[in-house]
Amino acid sequence: MTFAQRQRSAIIDLMAELGPFAPTKCGDWQTQDLAAHLYVREHRPDALAGIGFSRFESRTERIQREELHSRGFLGLLEELRSTGWIMRPLDKLVNTSEMFIHHEDVLRANDRSQSLTAEEEKELWPVAKMMARRAHTGFGGRLVLRRTDTGEETQMGRGDRPVTVSGTPGELLLHLSGREADVRIDGEPDAIEAWKESIGGVKFHRVV
Repeated sequence: MTFAQRQRSAIIDLMAELGPFAPTKCGDWQTQDLAAHLYVREHRPDALAGIGFSRFESRTERIQREELHSRGFLGLLEELRSTGWIMRPLDKLVNTSEMFIHHEDVLRANDRSQSLTAEEEKELWPVAKMMARRAHTGFGGRLVLRRTDTGEETQMGRGDRPVTVSGTPGELLLHLSGREADVRIDGEPDAIEAWKESIGGVKFHRVV
């Protein structure tokens, strides 16, 4: 079982335990809304545009409500037990971040946590670097991403006023997706502010 598959199983079990109205870290979404989002991105290609582009958000939200109403919360969870046909060919590539981040969205909103092994952190590191490159496009300066568990780091961009973001790969990934995370940010104040603004522009539910 891959990391993405383990996180999928864990988040579905957790949402089933908590029920449809439990809070998440996805804005005002409850677990039922998050379940509908996860279902739609894997089964409804006509709704995918609204996940990435604000002009289509209302259509995507309508489709999510319709699927929740027609299938029910438990029905959605049952469907989510296996990867939907849209994401199946890219499950490990795409769902490693999606399932981990949304699992943390539910865990942290309900005063829970999970522990990752060193091997799992290693698996999240290239995903964090990929997301850092995407986030960096809105920053433009020099960024240093540093692992606090191993000391490994990666750099991107240019400039003599770098911003260094340090944390475990899992925490870095949460930070890079616009979540609160246990990371340390070092640099000159205006550079740090520019970095935070670029991260602040990341929509809470748009992981991929």
